[in-house]
Amino acid sequence: AVDEGGMLLVTCTDASVLCGSYPESCYAKYGVITCKAKYCHEMAVRIVLGHIEKVANKYSRYIVPLVSLSIDFYIRVVVRVFTSKNE
Repeated sequence: AVDEGGMLLVTCTDASVLCGSYPESCYAKYGVITCKAKYCHEMAVRIVLGHIEKVANKYSRYIVPLVSLSIDFYIRVVVRVFTSKNE
């Protein structure tokens, strides 16, 4: 559980899946079909942030991204988690 305004750090070590090498696996894990492109690392960060947001919305929460990194074979993002005001 993350407190109101708490920070959540997420690391994904499956950059090859997120960068288009295994599009079927990416669809199974993240619900997104990827392709190989020169901007694949930025796309991978956006996929991870989108997936975190989707999961947060299930619990009436939302995220605010603070830092995102794509280094070698992994993606790391830092987000703050807040409760949605639409309750």
